[in-house]
Amino acid sequence: MNHSIGGTVTGLEGRLVLQNNAGDDLQLSADGKFTFATTLVEGSDYKVSIRTQPLWQVCTVTKDTGKTSADVSDVTVACSAAAAKVETLAGTGVSGTADGKGRAASFDLPYGIALTRNGGLLIGDWSNNLLRKISPEADVTTFAGNGVLASVDGNGLNASFKDLTSFTVDATDTAFVADAQGHRIRKVTPAADVTTVAGNGTNTTTDGNGTAATFNTPISVAVDAAGNLYVLEYFGGVVRKITPSGDVTTLAGSSPRGFADGTGSAAKFGLGYNMAIDASGNLYVADSSNHRIRKITPTGVVTTLAGTGTPGATDGPGNSATFSDPRGVAVDADGNVYVADFGSSLLRRITPAGVVSTLAGQKGVTGGQDGIGAAATFNQPQGLTINAAGTLYVADTFGNLIRKVTPVRAP
Repeated sequence: MNHSIGGTVTGLEGRLVLQNNAGDDLQLSADGKFTFATTLVEGSDYKVSIRTQPLWQVCTVTKDTGKTSADVSDVTVACSAAAAKVETLAGTGVSGTADGKGRAASFDLPYGIALTRNGGLLIGDWSNNLLRKISPEADVTTFAGNGVLASVDGNGLNASFKDLTSFTVDATDTAFVADAQGHRIRKVTPAADVTTVAGNGTNTTTDGNGTAATFNTPISVAVDAAGNLYVLEYFGGVVRKITPSGDVTTLAGSSPRGFADGTGSAAKFGLGYNMAIDASGNLYVADSSNHRIRKITPTGVVTTLAGTGTPGATDGPGNSATFSDPRGVAVDADGNVYVADFGSSLLRRITPAGVVSTLAGQKGVTGGQDGIGAAATFNQPQGLTINAAGTLYVADTFGNLIRKVTPVRAP
């Protein structure tokens, strides 16, 4: 006689993969009862374990082992939110341009941050106008730029940027930089060759191809799987699209700036700072002056994911939660959105269902204290990125630090 193995899962937010006897994978995405597809011969051993748990959740299995004498239905899987462990990866906390390892290096208002293919980071050192690298071993070097405030193409330290803000890195490790005061989008290859992709220095919003197009203070760039670039204009209040062939069009937003959900030019944005893109091509915008996180579909439909428009730090459902000048945004593989809440110096999380929680930091308290959850402090962070394992990296801008945030079991 054969018997089934199953039980109940609670508290799940995201994708959970269970295994029985290191095989027979079972994928779950909601609370409730579960049963493995493969039955076991009576008297067989069973052992239920977790193969994959949702990012930023910790799941525990109980009544997970035994011998089958009847159908098993009392295995329990309990999932709960992980806590955020904050550590300082690099930076002295004092403004400077020193290369070095970890805390021996210095930055001056780091803002842009993105992952590289080898597990390292690229940092937009905003006030220094430099593009810096952090290796997986935390060695900090200067990759491109010479600190001169100008849009000059060239290799490595021979190139210069004019207000290097945020950027994105594609699958080939090529960076695309928002050169804000240069009103251009720049390209930086892995060999540090810097060229201009689009824009000519004129601060208007004009569609066209390559340098025939114009941008009004581009401040953030995102790239999709097909190689299309998306550009957030700070003063223009619009989101632009650049195809791999260099054609520039306006995806969403219109002048004058304001607040409105809608499609294409019917939507309005305030002064935004950063964008992120998910695997489906949806964009998430930190609409800073509107104190909201906005979502843009690939067809230009704009909605509000979370935030009421009133500044604050209230957790809860998206339509009642509040943010204070959110500036950094990142999205993980499960569709969770993470926010560097500049005005409150907090790190926040929004679930796919739109529920907002605070991961780390103390509301309105600035500092560089490492620790778990509310024991940690940030100093007005502006940049944010996340890797496949769920580790967050934060450009803690006014702390002149790069912070690493990992999910751990709550103490």
